Amino acid sequence: MVKATINNFESLALSGKSLGKIEYASRRSVGKRSDTDVALVNLNGDFDTVNIQPQAGFNFGMADGTPLKLVNARLLATEARQNGRSAIVQGIQGSLLPLSDTATDDYDEAEYDMLFVTGKDNKPVGRVRSKDAFDSYELKMIRFEPILKRDYRGQLDRDQDTGETTITSYSIDFIQDKTKDDELGHNIRIILSKTEFERLRPQFKLRHKYVPQGLKLAFVGNEITNWTIYADTLVPVEAELKEPTKSASATKSTSTSTNNNEAKGTKN
Repeated sequence: MVKATINNFESLALSGKSLGKIEYASRRSVGKRSDTDVALVNLNGDFDTVNIQPQAGFNFGMADGTPLKLVNARLLATEARQNGRSAIVQGIQGSLLPLSDTATDDYDEAEYDMLFVTGKDNKPVGRVRSKDAFDSYELKMIRFEPILKRDYRGQLDRDQDTGETTITSYSIDFIQDKTKDDELGHNIRIILSKTEFERLRPQFKLRHKYVPQGLKLAFVGNEITNWTIYADTLVPVEAELKEPTKSASATKSTSTSTNNNEAKGTKN
């Protein structure tokens, strides 16, 4: 029997503009057999770099420091070799073009409503399109559980005096009401802060629909899931439908947060 996966998305549209200033650095060979050529680029005039798999015919011989723009990019989970073993890593594909090229993304900037962050410190990287992962208006809550604080060895961190564990946040599981052509559907798991969860807990109802606000996405790449999703809060779907401006405000807030951090980039 095939198990339904959690937050296991093939790819999400990524806004190249949200990465900031892109400059070509060098050619690299990556992939499970090191047989995929990617462009290593610097972000925002700093040491921050990302690998991007460009379009066919890309000129890997261009001068170091050549400014480029990224169009119709996709953020995805891909296979690679790490320490002699096969591993799942995050990857970026898209068209790397001269700044003078007139090509633009197929989606409007407002479509990129979810912030892509690093997994360790939630540092903003860029913006992605949540619709490629799930339908925010079709998420039915089915369970939740606390996430407990752990030490550097992965062991539960207990209070030395009481022996009690510490709750840092809560993971909330949803199923999509509409699975379309996907027979299994997607199990969606969203992380909510301890404070916000406890504030909302009295309102939660089993199998009720809730719309996440202030979405963030981080790469994980383990056996259970490829991505971790965070939200600032959850709004009952009927309240969100009555006041659609809430979504616009959340998108604007996310966009502003990314713009304020674009100059920072990310490290590989």
